[in-house]
Amino acid sequence: MSGRRLIAILLGVVGLLILAAVVFWVITGGGDAEPEQVPPPAVADGATAVPGVTPTATVDPNIRMVEVVVSLQTVPRGWQMTEAELTTDMRPASDVTSNMLLNVEDAVGLYARHEIYQGETLTSDSLSRDPTLQGTENFGPSSLVPPGWVAMAVPMDRLNSVAYGYLPGDTVDVMLTFTLNALDQEFQTLLSNSATFFLQETTTTEEGTETSSNVFVIDPYGRFETLPTGDLAHIAPSDSVQRPVPVSVILQNARIVQVGEYYPPVPPIPPTPTPDPDEPTPTPGGGPAPTPTPPPPAVVLIALPPQQQLFLKYAVETTADIDFALRSTSDGQLYSVQQVDAAYLLEQFGIQVPPNSEFAIGGISSTSADAEELAVPDAENGQ
Repeated sequence: MSGRRLIAILLGVVGLLILAAVVFWVITGGGDAEPEQVPPPAVADGATAVPGVTPTATVDPNIRMVEVVVSLQTVPRGWQMTEAELTTDMRPASDVTSNMLLNVEDAVGLYARHEIYQGETLTSDSLSRDPTLQGTENFGPSSLVPPGWVAMAVPMDRLNSVAYGYLPGDTVDVMLTFTLNALDQEFQTLLSNSATFFLQETTTTEEGTETSSNVFVIDPYGRFETLPTGDLAHIAPSDSVQRPVPVSVILQNARIVQVGEYYPPVPPIPPTPTPDPDEPTPTPGGGPAPTPTPPPPAVVLIALPPQQQLFLKYAVETTADIDFALRSTSDGQLYSVQQVDAAYLLEQFGIQVPPNSEFAIGGISSTSADAEELAVPDAENGQ
């Protein structure tokens, strides 16, 4: 009797284990069942899948779709659009407004008025054809500064500005000429130095011994040399001022951001009210005063990479001579350019310095004072 009860208990335990296994298999989905495949959202015929843009899940054949221009990536304001940043996508005709662009060609070459995000539909209001107009009306001169560059004001005049021939958006090369001057390494002052001599002379008289002092200043000092005759001579420079050594370098592909001082855009003038016909017409005076001619601009805003901009600031503060050379609109190449100095001139053009000679050709030219004297008319002869 006890053996039968033991067999019944064992069978009950086995049954419970089998039941638990069946329940676990049902809960886990059968183990080998493949996950349900979710179909991708449908894209209308002719549309391009834009990254970051979720196309319409289903397309109703009864809804008319229109192809519009969208941005493939986020671009900053002032960016000039190219085909690499543009594509098309389909939109319901009811969502397409009159200012949306429908052809990629209509957006190529235009400038972003503001930051355009990935997948954004492009409109005529978001793009500008004239970057100068964009900078003036919306963001000021900063919209013409290329990304990663900085702009600085530099003095300009009629000669160094290509005769006022550049405008905002143009590209120029900045030519700089520095003057090198020899210094006294201890004093850090320009050579040549001046020298002061104190000479004392002792004289014996009946009253006693008298000492007198004399001070002699030699400026410029020059040097003392012993001549072949054995005499000591003082050799002084012929120029009273040191003659500097000019060296010219160049900064390429600078951007003109602004010519002259910046003035915020003038608000639009409201329309003139219609005059009352009953009011008497005022008698005109001498006419409107003529508009005075504005003075020529004296400053230009230049954009360069930060390191080159710092070099340009150094050139301005060290009073270097600055000139601008206008570049072609399609020339963005960087050329290999050497610095120009006297050694470059002799080497590049093969100039042979002539040796010292016993004779010279021609006479001595008149000085400016002589020329002015010759130009004075003769009152006695009526000339």
